[in-house]
Amino acid sequence: MAEKKETNSKTSTAKKKNVATKKTASKKTEVKAAAKKTQTKKEEKVIDVYEAKRKKEKKQNKIVSWFNNLTLEQIIIGGVIIIAILLIILIGVSTKNTKTKNGDDIVVQVDGKTITADELYQALKKQSGQAVAINLIDDYILDKEYETTSEMKESAESTIETYKNTYGDSYEQFLEYNGIKDDAELKDLLIKNSKLTSATDDYIKDNLTEKEMKEYYENNIVGDISAKHILISYEEDENKTDEENEAQKNEAKKKAEEVIEKLKNGEDFDTLVKEYSDDEGTKENGGDLGYFNTGDMVEAFEKAAYALDVNEYTTEPVETEYGYHIIMKIGQKDKPSYKKSKDTIKEKLVEEKKEEDSTISVKAIIALREKYNIKIKDKTIKSDYNSYIKEATTTTTTTTSAE
Repeated sequence: MAEKKETNSKTSTAKKKNVATKKTASKKTEVKAAAKKTQTKKEEKVIDVYEAKRKKEKKQNKIVSWFNNLTLEQIIIGGVIIIAILLIILIGVSTKNTKTKNGDDIVVQVDGKTITADELYQALKKQSGQAVAINLIDDYILDKEYETTSEMKESAESTIETYKNTYGDSYEQFLEYNGIKDDAELKDLLIKNSKLTSATDDYIKDNLTEKEMKEYYENNIVGDISAKHILISYEEDENKTDEENEAQKNEAKKKAEEVIEKLKNGEDFDTLVKEYSDDEGTKENGGDLGYFNTGDMVEAFEKAAYALDVNEYTTEPVETEYGYHIIMKIGQKDKPSYKKSKDTIKEKLVEEKKEEDSTISVKAIIALREKYNIKIKDKTIKSDYNSYIKEATTTTTTTTSAE
């Protein structure tokens, strides 16, 4: 356009126009047209690339959708077949496959003995078919039920670092001993374990009854209390004899008893804290520990504290792993309502049931498999699986009766 305006301006001042100038202008117009055509082709190319990418993504989505729609039965049988096929391929790399008179593929020949592909498959199915099938089932179900979160990944990575720091130069041996190939496989196992933990927690919560939750509320839920203490500590020294350590412990107890006598004689608790307490964290504020609830302190300490009335102190030293305590209860909050306590009750009961039943996670994953309507058609794998279920679910009964 600037060239056109310039030409018009020249025409107004000089009416004669050189022919060469016209040809030049015409040539510039052609260059512009060519440039525009090139740009159009570039744009079309970009569109083609975008369309190709979109089609590729659509195809990948179809593959993902197809995999997600596989039945558990297809996954089980497919997994065992895949193992057999992989072994056949690996062996076939170094051994030329031939066939028997019956048409079966020969996998290995040794000293005149022939092992066919079908024999290999049957042996694999018998030896590890159930284990492989179960792993495939569990991976499929847990991935369906629980998304792999960034927290799971970070936790797995942190655990791996802890293992490395713990085992040092023996870390690779640690992996080998546990049948783990590398960090990536260990990370996958740790993430799977996180999902299994979530499945176990959910299983327990889903099976809690209103009756046992209310019973727990009546017997275990209490209001927060606050307390202060005087700590008389002692440390056992491995370089000393048992008699010497026992003498040091008795000395600490005797000192705590002396403090209690001073309290009985009317001396101020806060003053005695500054004079006698070995708890440097609370010494300057009168031994105040703030408000807490059950599970926040060691059991012996909180049991003694909850048994006190407000402004009452223990008349006998309370022994914990930290030493001997003289405890004074200084505050008591009302018991929260059942409705407000339900989440806390569930968490407490989940932890209790995990401690009581060592196979609770096995029961949880079995319940998940049933939810997905697992049907094992192969007789060998089905028999092995049923035996595994029976053993896993009767372990608790045996353990409980032995206790």
